[in-house]
Amino acid sequence: MRSRAIREGSVGLLTLLGLSLFGMVAFWVQGLRLDNTGYQIRVEFPDASGMQPGTPVRYRGVKVGRVLDIKPTSNQVEVRLEITSSTLVIPRDVMIRSSQSGLLSENFVDIIPNQALSEEMKDENPLSSDCPETIICNDVLLSGESGVSLERLIASMVEFSELYTSPELFKNLNQAAERTALAADEVSKLSTKMTELVAVARTELGSVSNSVDQGIGSFSTELNSISATLQDSTNQVTRATIESANSVQRAANEVSTISNEVQILIASNRSTLANTLKNIEQITGELSVTAASISPLLNQIEQGSLLTNLEVLSSNAAEASENLLDLSKAVNDPQTLILLQQTLDSARTTLQNVEKITSDVDDLIGDPKVRQNLREIINGLGNILAYSDQLEQQTKLAKTLAPLSEVLEDTEAIALERDLSKLEEKPFPDKPKIVRQTQ
Repeated sequence: MRSRAIREGSVGLLTLLGLSLFGMVAFWVQGLRLDNTGYQIRVEFPDASGMQPGTPVRYRGVKVGRVLDIKPTSNQVEVRLEITSSTLVIPRDVMIRSSQSGLLSENFVDIIPNQALSEEMKDENPLSSDCPETIICNDVLLSGESGVSLERLIASMVEFSELYTSPELFKNLNQAAERTALAADEVSKLSTKMTELVAVARTELGSVSNSVDQGIGSFSTELNSISATLQDSTNQVTRATIESANSVQRAANEVSTISNEVQILIASNRSTLANTLKNIEQITGELSVTAASISPLLNQIEQGSLLTNLEVLSSNAAEASENLLDLSKAVNDPQTLILLQQTLDSARTTLQNVEKITSDVDDLIGDPKVRQNLREIINGLGNILAYSDQLEQQTKLAKTLAPLSEVLEDTEAIALERDLSKLEEKPFPDKPKIVRQTQ
């Protein structure tokens, strides 16, 4: 009986031990803990991406919890995450991503913070009722995103293979290569033409700049003469101010007008005339205290040719500036550039034709027989010209002698008629008789 009780007791203990072991295994498989001091988070994902209850949750690459439950909804998937330690404080500004890694496609959920947590927030409790909004509290709802997965990788590879094997892709690549080659040829031609055009434009602009420099030099010479004349006038005015004391305001106004005109004239030209402007300002300051006796001198100046020269010079400067503006506009005009390019093209064509003609002439004249024939032709033409001069002289002489020959013929005819008439008037003598002697 005692051994039987021991056996039955041992069987009962083994049964209890097996049941307890089975319960512990079940708890371990389900991830249940007796000291459950963590907190939970609800996260909405676009899809589950292979997640299931028990999938590990990582924070900064370290496992801190697991997936408790997955609840599909109409538009998204709500996943409940458990953080095992309530002392782990996570900032609210985080990126939650479901990903897969390894050849076996191990799923996990990564919690990646976007900013560091301050020292004050580290002591907060996610389970407290007054949990701040700067950290992740218990049962808070957040949004997540799907990360890298094997399914997406396979789909991307399939799309890439379909795109790579598409004949339209090769056709487009061939067309792009051909267009690139044509574009490169056109760019090279355009660069060559632009180089030639820039060279021609540089030459033209060099001549224009030379002419402009010459005009500015002549203009500066005129301004120097004007400044010398103004200096002489200031000396005269200074001497006159000592002797005069009336009409100060009127003279000052007139001289200030002259100074303003001179300033406008100088401002439209080179900046090297600053000294002249300073002298004119000094003159206007000195003329502000002139006397009444300055009016005769001003009348003399007005009657002189100074103002006329200033007006002519200002008009010439205005015309020169307008011409420079027109020239700059003409140079910057796209039509002018096109005309220059066309002119260069026509000049290039003309030069090519001239080269062809010269090559043909060289081929023709380079033959010694042709040269000898040309020499003979030239010599023959020279002889013909010499004979033509002699023929012209003989023709002139024949024209001169023609009347004389007619007079001589008339004179000979008259003399012959006279001789015949004389012969007819004279009797013929008897013929002598011939006696034959006989032996």
